[in-house]
Amino acid sequence: MGGLMDNLEEAATAIKMHDNFVLTTHINPDGDALGSLMGLGLALLNAGKNAVMIMPHPIPVAFQFMPGSRQVQKTSDVLARFDLGITLDCTDITRAGEEAQKVLQRAGKLLNIDHHISNQYFGDLNVVDPQAAATGEIIYDLLLKAKMPVTSEIATNLYTAIITDTGSFQHQNTTAKCLRTAALLLDCGAAHRVVQQHLYEQRSLESLRLLARGLESLSLNEEGTVAWMTISRDSLYSSGAAVDDSEGLIDYVKSLKGVEVGIVFKEVNPSEIKVSFRSNNYLDVNKLAAHFGGGGHERAAGCTINGELGDIEQLVIRKTEEQLFAMNENSGGPRK
Repeated sequence: MGGLMDNLEEAATAIKMHDNFVLTTHINPDGDALGSLMGLGLALLNAGKNAVMIMPHPIPVAFQFMPGSRQVQKTSDVLARFDLGITLDCTDITRAGEEAQKVLQRAGKLLNIDHHISNQYFGDLNVVDPQAAATGEIIYDLLLKAKMPVTSEIATNLYTAIITDTGSFQHQNTTAKCLRTAALLLDCGAAHRVVQQHLYEQRSLESLRLLARGLESLSLNEEGTVAWMTISRDSLYSSGAAVDDSEGLIDYVKSLKGVEVGIVFKEVNPSEIKVSFRSNNYLDVNKLAAHFGGGGHERAAGCTINGELGDIEQLVIRKTEEQLFAMNENSGGPRK
């Protein structure tokens, strides 16, 4: 496996060489997933390539403002063969969903572009940079390397990717490089105000009611180091909200003074619980999520566990406290 720069060069060559592409990202996509998908997809289309962007479900309403969102096709509708399949922001191939895997199998080669430390290097070519704040940051570097123009529409998508994965440059993954990339994207015409308005200034009444119910469920362990919030099916129904409306709630949990790990439990379906982890300073939540079959980053990770909500809460909190205790023991006392 070559170095990152070699792989970026190889990916740029592959993109210039081929003409037929299929691109996808992970199910339950966030801003980085969609920004990367539509940023690269539009760049390929602008270069006169046949580039088909696929997703199993419609683009979430909150992200439908993004340029290219209407060009994303339903995965099951796509039956063609392709020269190159591209997965974006996927730690492993299963994250793209079963239907997308079938489409990708009909591609001559697979290019895997991602920034998660837990990436499984499943592509024929892997461009994986855990130092990148967002996959969208890697896409910008790739477009430069391939000498493909970054239009204002592409810039808006990649800017959205970086904004969402850094929490508007508040998270620990905010680097000098990602700030420089964001500035360059603004130079290219990224619509900063449009992105801010759609992401942060257009909350629905239902999502705010869900926040109120989530805050009512907020709990803290005895040491005050672990906090968690529960979004049950009942709280979704009573607030009239959808699961998508719970995005961003974990920021409230991890903002509690003295908390090292914030957790949100979402009952997405009966007996199917999505768990999100965030840590503030030192606990590696990627390892914590991996224990339950998930993954992500050191400070932000997640997993899905099947079972009863109450049982899963107890199980996850116990494991989180065990890992905190082990870290404190190894460091010779409580971490500050």
